[in-house]
Amino acid sequence: MAAETNRHGLKRTIPATVKREVRQRSKFGCVICRSAIYQYEHILPEFKDAREHSPDCIALLCPTCHSSVTKKRLPKEVVQKQYEKIQREASTAPPRDNEYFVNHYQNLRVDIGKSRFNEHRAIINIDGTDVLSYKKDEDSGGYVVTGKFFDSNGNKLFEIIDNEWIGPTDIWDVEQEGTRLVIRGGSREILFDALKNEDNATLKINRLNMYVSPFHIVVDKDRMIVRQHADDYSCAIDVEVEGDFNYGDCAIYLDSSETKKPELGDVKIVGGKGVWIEGTGIWFGFGNQGSRLRKVGVWNEGCEKRPSKKIHKSIYPSADQNYFVIGALETRLKKHPQWTEELFYLNGQQLDSRPCSWGVIGIEDKNKIELFHISRQEPEDFAVNNGFVGFYADDVLEQEWSDKVFEAEVLCEDEESHSYSARVKIADIGVREVIARINTQTGKPFHPQEFQGVTPWKQESE
Repeated sequence: MAAETNRHGLKRTIPATVKREVRQRSKFGCVICRSAIYQYEHILPEFKDAREHSPDCIALLCPTCHSSVTKKRLPKEVVQKQYEKIQREASTAPPRDNEYFVNHYQNLRVDIGKSRFNEHRAIINIDGTDVLSYKKDEDSGGYVVTGKFFDSNGNKLFEIIDNEWIGPTDIWDVEQEGTRLVIRGGSREILFDALKNEDNATLKINRLNMYVSPFHIVVDKDRMIVRQHADDYSCAIDVEVEGDFNYGDCAIYLDSSETKKPELGDVKIVGGKGVWIEGTGIWFGFGNQGSRLRKVGVWNEGCEKRPSKKIHKSIYPSADQNYFVIGALETRLKKHPQWTEELFYLNGQQLDSRPCSWGVIGIEDKNKIELFHISRQEPEDFAVNNGFVGFYADDVLEQEWSDKVFEAEVLCEDEESHSYSARVKIADIGVREVIARINTQTGKPFHPQEFQGVTPWKQESE
């Protein structure tokens, strides 16, 4: 074990102010190979002979180059000359690290503030540019991370290319210690602070202060706030979101083409599409397969209030009513810079999300005609749709094709002649033995789906 002091009584601990100056002079990387993983090395004189910790005599070396010095393969005189050269040169190769973002787990999670983003192709995308994204490497089984980060003035702070982060040489300070990476700006404010946790495959961004006009993203410990301002800075809208977002296209999608002057509109939450603020280009959890929101906060600084879209319906469904509509579902594709959005239409009316099919009732012009169960929360008035059947499963039961959507419980056999029960469409029973045609809980035929907590059957009024 190395002695805590040298022969002059100098302690091994280098003061923080000296370390920072050494990092600045070394341009934040090993002075020999430019690796961003480094140690502090007393050059000339060596530590055993040093009387002080002088930034003139200490340089950054990566573990490999440091080992070469220790084994006398790399003379300290060469290190000293290279250290002095880097300080003189206006242009120096940036520091690099191809290990920090490497991950070999099945699932990779990125935490921003108190929000968790599991398995998103892009974490942050601004106007088609992935600020932070990752994809699975089929060969290694790990993940490849790519991204670009900017400071609060819109200048590029650093970038990640295929897991290798490439840092700046003209920033005030860059410090990487263990699994923590911290970058500070000229005013010494922390612009980026991330901590990698190998135990649970998590990258946690604790601090971020990034500006890409017209958006400003601020992460400070447990809070994540996204701001969009007008082109002339006359007004702005701030949005704070906290939640868990799982398996989607993009966690934070910011699109300045949506509006040049943000207007405060309604907060929209749609399953499979995410959360967005109408009148702005701010969108969270695009294409999520599952999300849990704990908090949504919106602040308005001088923006006009966008009038809520008034929904005029011929019949306003009650709490126990949802739409049953027959038709051929049309899927249209809307191209975004980095992915494609699916838009759904049924007999000319647009839906917010894909409706649930109860079954195919026929074929028309090579298109499947299906019965769809549609939430009453859809903004369109599906009671006027030309395929509208009714609000209850009772209305469906009266149709001549009802045996193609309702189900019965039957006895089936697998390839090894093992018996098991299953539910099939009544029209598909064939020669199979029927166990039950009626659901004892409802006294009605079995049905494929229902909205949580709402039976599709009409309830007798008391």
